[in-house]
Amino acid sequence: MSTPKKKRSDFFNEMRGCTLTMKHGWMRQAVKTEFRGGREQAYVPNPEHPIVMIFHGGGETNLCNLHHRTLAEAMASRLYETKGWVSAIEPVAAVTDAISMGHSYESDPRIGAMGLSLFSREIFASSIVQQAEINHADAVIIITGCDKTVAGGMLAASWLKDLPVVLVHGGTIRTGCSLAGKSIQIETATEAAGALAKGKIDKDEHDDIILNALPSPGGCGVMATSNTLAVLASTLGMSVFSSASTPAMDPNHEDVFGPKIDEAREAADSLAAMWERGQSIGDIVDERSFANAATMLHAIGGSTNAVIHLPAVAEGFGIPFGLDEIRAKSDTPVLLNLLPAGKFVMVDLYEKAGGLAPLARYMVDLGLLDDGILTINGKSLGEVLSETSPPVFQNPDTDVIRSVDSPLKAKSSLVIVKGDQSTSETASIAPSGCVFKVNANQRVFEGPARVFDIENDAVKEALSGGIKEGDVIVLRYQGVSVGCPELLRLTAALTGMGNDSRIAVVTDGRLSGVSRGTLVVHAEPEAWKCGPIALIEEGDVIRLDGDTEELFVRVSAEEMVRRKQAWKRPQIELPRGTMRIASQIVRPLEEGALWWPRG
Repeated sequence: MSTPKKKRSDFFNEMRGCTLTMKHGWMRQAVKTEFRGGREQAYVPNPEHPIVMIFHGGGETNLCNLHHRTLAEAMASRLYETKGWVSAIEPVAAVTDAISMGHSYESDPRIGAMGLSLFSREIFASSIVQQAEINHADAVIIITGCDKTVAGGMLAASWLKDLPVVLVHGGTIRTGCSLAGKSIQIETATEAAGALAKGKIDKDEHDDIILNALPSPGGCGVMATSNTLAVLASTLGMSVFSSASTPAMDPNHEDVFGPKIDEAREAADSLAAMWERGQSIGDIVDERSFANAATMLHAIGGSTNAVIHLPAVAEGFGIPFGLDEIRAKSDTPVLLNLLPAGKFVMVDLYEKAGGLAPLARYMVDLGLLDDGILTINGKSLGEVLSETSPPVFQNPDTDVIRSVDSPLKAKSSLVIVKGDQSTSETASIAPSGCVFKVNANQRVFEGPARVFDIENDAVKEALSGGIKEGDVIVLRYQGVSVGCPELLRLTAALTGMGNDSRIAVVTDGRLSGVSRGTLVVHAEPEAWKCGPIALIEEGDVIRLDGDTEELFVRVSAEEMVRRKQAWKRPQIELPRGTMRIASQIVRPLEEGALWWPRG
């Protein structure tokens, strides 16, 4: 078991001759006055106590994380009231994907706000590590919320693996309500444009959905990236277990949900206990933890983005884990009946099925999860779940957690495809790897390519009816070298129009976890590096097979060589700052899109 960093008292002794509280700005403020638990208190920090920092995704424009400051204050109050410890609350800049996406389509999403989404993971994680290091933090709590804050929080924890680190998820959003009294949420909102174009709804209904689908703070309610990673963080043992499924806000949409405040206090207690045990987060997370996470990813019908983030987090912990390990668990049945694959949202899992714990207990009973892994509260997963009853199965149509005898899908909808399967008459589109997200009723698809280099062009063609049943949309030059934006607008338009099972999408970019349909993402090598996807032409016949794990275009090897010789990279000027820096150093998606060389 590793030893925590030197105590603050040791650090202070090295600074003799200085006014100690003046050397730490936040401590200087603590000496003057602190606002904790609804009252002002004046006190001086005890140099024998650890330096604790509490990080959260800050910003008043970030709806997902707007309540995080309240959770942070509850943690700080708990640590002071139970241990006398002073905590520093530190907001961290965070991207909200839905807002970024909404602004992106006035221009090419790759060079607009959405191009900053994936790279914001590194910025969030790096900011946490930076502040922890320069303040010589002894212990850290990270509140996660919107997509990249969960990924970034997990990544930061892996980089701070020698410290006690606790994660807690800020919680899922509650569903909205239309003026007609219908339950609506993020999925309804993203698909509204397609439904409008198809005449399924009128303009008034469209605007009603957009205005009322997201009524309060919290992460997207469907099994998109935020909820997927929150579940995986709990499964890894690095987060307050129940926080993955507890709603952020009270049903009144105004107050932070009481059980979520309780989880904030539990996070504080867990951190204090870790410190007193001399235990770091690196002592808890191991290879068995990641094996559990891979199984859970398939069982919940999780987001394809987890395939990027899990290997990155594992590398931070120094644990060998990648696409092969995720692929090895792909026979796991889908047991969670949540959108986009199913019909419910995360708040339904909490209110109708008791949250994440009953699902995990059921998977332990089935032998799908190793219950011996450690967790942040000092207990094994089995001990955490010991008082949890397994789910009661009644009707597959209404069960939020499905039985293994009647799963949502018999095997995972995430298919990892690796290897060059080219022949003299066909060419593999992604010889270095890709990820299928296949429709349960459409695991095999073959059709003519409709080729686009800019998402806006593909969306316009789809909404105008120019994309026909049986077509395969090839959307390229969307990889990590040019921002790798989430391509939700295209898939949402197809779904809203009712075409998500009749039209396939193949891309070297990413998709939102909200996306559904017959989809291929993360095609490597990417088009920007002249991967085979860059050489596909309009009308080429593409075949994807989720059963045989194949993706190829019916073009001869000789013709592909000719096209490669004639290929020219398109012109694009990336904006200054993060994107221009990251594009020069970022690793492929299959390696976690990290910002430094392997090894």
